[in-house]
Amino acid sequence: MLATHRQSVFDSPAHRMPAFMAGKSIAVNTEERVYRLVAVSLPAGHGESERAVLALHRYAPLVEYLAQRMSDHEHPIRTTDELEGDAVRLAQRHGLSLDQVRRMLPRDARQSNSLLRPFVLRAVRGERIQVHVTNRTHLPLQVALLDDDFGIQQTTEPRMLTPDEIGLYSWQCKETGIFPIFNQACASSMPHRCLLGVLMIEP
Repeated sequence: MLATHRQSVFDSPAHRMPAFMAGKSIAVNTEERVYRLVAVSLPAGHGESERAVLALHRYAPLVEYLAQRMSDHEHPIRTTDELEGDAVRLAQRHGLSLDQVRRMLPRDARQSNSLLRPFVLRAVRGERIQVHVTNRTHLPLQVALLDDDFGIQQTTEPRMLTPDEIGLYSWQCKETGIFPIFNQACASSMPHRCLLGVLMIEP
């Protein structure tokens, strides 16, 4: 099952969009960019299994809030007063900006939300990034980067993260392009449900 998933992603022409710079060497930046992320489970839909999404650590409470609301099929819509109360509680409890929380909470939990889309990590060619991922799902998580033969992913084999475990990944951004990040432990037969995000390396 896992091999089938990996093959289907490699075969997709959109999985990477290279932008090679012929004749120019890669300048290695000694500074490191650090991403602190969490993986949170979204509830299963009709005929679909649960899926994991990545979010910035500070926004994890908002993603968990959205996941709870998505599970409540009988009350997907909040009134204005209910939504304001939710925003105030989340902002106060987690030290977030109230205005920002208000903008990120949907009135209807069935609406598309930017927090639930595949996460985009941005880096500059030659830069090294560190990615810390906390597994807040109740299932094993195996973060893997499809970097073809560029050697971006420094670890030889992605490690399986048990629930509440933290994984550290070091990626050397050697070439420009868009590189998918997926959950190698995902059991879904639909590759898009295993996609966690993308690493976008800019010139």
